[in-house]
Amino acid sequence: MGSAATIMESERAETIAIMALDSGKTISEADPEVSEAIDFARYYALSAQQKEQGSKPLGVVLIVPPWNFPYAIPMGGVCSALAAGNAVILKPAPETVATAWKIAQQLWEAGVPKSVLQFVPTRDDEDGKHLVTHKGVNGVILTGGFETAALFTSWKPEIRLMAETSGKNAILISASADIDSAVKDLVQSAFGHAGQKCSAASLAIVETSIYENPSFFRQLKDAVESLSVGAGRNYSTSTGPIIRPAGPSLHRALTQLDSGESWLIQPRQIDSSGHMWSPGVKLGVKPGSWSHRNEWFGPVLAIMHAPDFETAIDWQNATDFGLTAGVHALDEKECELWISRIEAGNLYVNRGTTGAVVNRQPFGGWKRSSVGPTSKAGGANYLNNLRNWDSLTDLSELIESSSHWWDAIGSKAIDASGLLVERNYQLYKISHRTYVVRIDESTSLDAINYIHWVGEKTGSTIEFSTERENIRVAHAIVESVSDLAARLVSPEKVRWLSNELPPASVLLNKGISADTRPIAARGDVELPRWVLEQSVSITNHRYGNVGAGPRPRITME
Repeated sequence: MGSAATIMESERAETIAIMALDSGKTISEADPEVSEAIDFARYYALSAQQKEQGSKPLGVVLIVPPWNFPYAIPMGGVCSALAAGNAVILKPAPETVATAWKIAQQLWEAGVPKSVLQFVPTRDDEDGKHLVTHKGVNGVILTGGFETAALFTSWKPEIRLMAETSGKNAILISASADIDSAVKDLVQSAFGHAGQKCSAASLAIVETSIYENPSFFRQLKDAVESLSVGAGRNYSTSTGPIIRPAGPSLHRALTQLDSGESWLIQPRQIDSSGHMWSPGVKLGVKPGSWSHRNEWFGPVLAIMHAPDFETAIDWQNATDFGLTAGVHALDEKECELWISRIEAGNLYVNRGTTGAVVNRQPFGGWKRSSVGPTSKAGGANYLNNLRNWDSLTDLSELIESSSHWWDAIGSKAIDASGLLVERNYQLYKISHRTYVVRIDESTSLDAINYIHWVGEKTGSTIEFSTERENIRVAHAIVESVSDLAARLVSPEKVRWLSNELPPASVLLNKGISADTRPIAARGDVELPRWVLEQSVSITNHRYGNVGAGPRPRITME
């Protein structure tokens, strides 16, 4: 991996040029993407040295990356799978085959055998389906839409799918916000790469005093209209093309207003092919409306008018997704309240919502923004999911190692970034939703006792479900698999420790993933599966004055 990183560094300019031609990436967007790919290679190589004891590789891992980050995301997927000891098949996005081919060439040049890393460009048709469902594939890393994850699961219900999926991300602009900073970060978050990022802020929720301040919309309008739209290869371009002519969701966002909405800036198609659109901003978006709840992946920003801060938080949480979320506020107590209540994997305070850095802001979401037994990319737990771990054999040892991990890491907010101008915390949250565990006669008493211990140690609400009465669990709900699937609404997690086949597609249609892995023997591997990972990045300066501005504390609940 070190050799690969060195090659990536030396070929930075060539890679940037390929991305600009392949996907329309601007130079300013492509350059940090190369840096991210290098960081992935080095970080996973170092992480692998600590991850092997008590485990074996999955086998063959299929990487199915997106077109919007055609270099960093597939490189991260390939490097993580290789670092965990697996053979890898890279199936590039059909739109960005040239960039993925560059990845394969660089890794082969670095010494990865072609028998270990295979490059298989296919369209997303029957050939792609054959790859995903092939019996020789032991795991799939997907970065794409939630609908794609659901499709893969319908093809192969038992699939070991690790997916980072969609996001409907918002920045809350408080009455206490600095308007200049808020506008800058909002525009960058909404229109970077023409809004084609899963982390992009397609929604702003603005408190009354800012919404009614003419300066806010005047500055926002001026900033958006100053963006230069053009080809990614041009140095002057700030907003590049969309990857293909707008599909139904994006076309609706670009061209349609719902009741009460109006255009602050109306988007315009500026070429005949449909790839170039000027950015748009729509006002008057209502709670529960289409623009409030839907992702569209393009250069449109929707704005909601919130009567107060707590209502704005409720609206920010009121989507099916939980990938990134931002707030601009100079009131320290508001920042603390926001951090404690927002349901998303990556939180950003007084900064933009894009540009997560490996190991500094490990990336991944909650709710429908994450599918399967996965963890944050570029984080401490990611490689764990790419190996099969020895199962529980000694309950006392597992509880001891779990307790050690919880006391040292799981119950704390840790900032290991060492930065003065930015605080970056990594922490674990207890879901306020019920954690459902399906058991049967094959589920060991040690496993059941461990789960009881998890509930007591972490404060999680855990519910057992079983086909018939189980004398080892006094308060289990007795129900069939179909009845269980029918009654579940939206628990954050389901653990399947039964020999019954889980109704994977039925559950996923409700946004629920069932983790079918047995209880692992190592506490630092097993206990993180029961909590929610979160990264919190807080700007710790105002206009270069380090330590100025709010310094919210993070309380662990």
